[in-house]
Amino acid sequence: MSLYCWGANSYGQLGLGYKSEEEIAPKKISLDGSDLKADEIVSIAGGAGHTLILNNKGQVYCCGWNKMGQLALSDDTALFTQIEILKGYKIVHISCGWDFSAAISECGKQFVWGNNSFTQLGLSKSITCTGIPSRLQVSLKLAAGFKRVSCGLRHSAIITKDNELLVAGTGKKGQLGLGDNYDDNNYLSISKVPNLFDVISVASGENHTVCLKEGGIVLTWGENKFGQLGLDPTVESSFVPVEAFSGEKLKEVHAGWTHTAVLTENGEIYNWGRNCYGQLGSRRDVTHKPEKIPSLNEVTHFSVGSEHSMALTKDGKLFAWGWNEHGSCGTGDKKDVLKPTQILCNFNVKIAFACTGSSFAVVE
Repeated sequence: MSLYCWGANSYGQLGLGYKSEEEIAPKKISLDGSDLKADEIVSIAGGAGHTLILNNKGQVYCCGWNKMGQLALSDDTALFTQIEILKGYKIVHISCGWDFSAAISECGKQFVWGNNSFTQLGLSKSITCTGIPSRLQVSLKLAAGFKRVSCGLRHSAIITKDNELLVAGTGKKGQLGLGDNYDDNNYLSISKVPNLFDVISVASGENHTVCLKEGGIVLTWGENKFGQLGLDPTVESSFVPVEAFSGEKLKEVHAGWTHTAVLTENGEIYNWGRNCYGQLGSRRDVTHKPEKIPSLNEVTHFSVGSEHSMALTKDGKLFAWGWNEHGSCGTGDKKDVLKPTQILCNFNVKIAFACTGSSFAVVE
């Protein structure tokens, strides 16, 4: 097994050992001398200029930009380096915001680090940033533990062990879903979305949030400038959750900066929102209405970056589409990709991840 990368690398976030404006063709990452093994990778997440990798041993590796402490290291690094402070825990889930990071352990503890100037870590407003993974401590009334976290530009959303939803960060565009009277200055650093239960999947975009409830109901809230809530863009935003989509066999939700997507259990993708770079993977007359990507079926793994996406099908084929200014679609050029296009055609792809402006794949 090998790990490949492509896309933006201006902070060394691809882990190639050097910085470059972009890598428009997939490149193999050398893991020689590292404890990180390609066949053990289970998840990769990336922010503006940093990347986290999680393996099946519960270890977290990082590289790239560290200005706000988002690597939990003492400095930037262009090589994947294990985060020492998390060694005592088996991590099962990771997420990256623009310049902050989060991880959840097997026992339900959440750790956060990086920029907190918008309280996006859920820590006290007096902490502007931290390079030390800090355990997120909340009252039992809010949560007895955590399952999943999704970090956006300046906010994050966390599924609790009771399948409720906590939110942190700025809510100026409604992205916290805390109601029409919301004001950043009047709220605590972390809050529970009221009257929201049975949450099984959540995703944070640039200024919006989407969640999937048991029973197949998709709710959205936040900015709607591009129809990313599934509403006509004449509705600028919603400060409370609204129903955007529903179906019997929905598996998970995803959010780009300004578009939203749903993966079904039988491997179909429905999406809506902004489509100026081909983010929706097909030509649309009305972009705010959920539609299926017609050319994709039997998708087993789906990943959404800021404005590009990748889907892996049952037969090991990898498809990419969307914004490609830095080569994040891996097509070997910088033209936006308007429909799902197969890449890494000579490999059997095991798993792939679209990060903010970069991409990774484990292949054999």
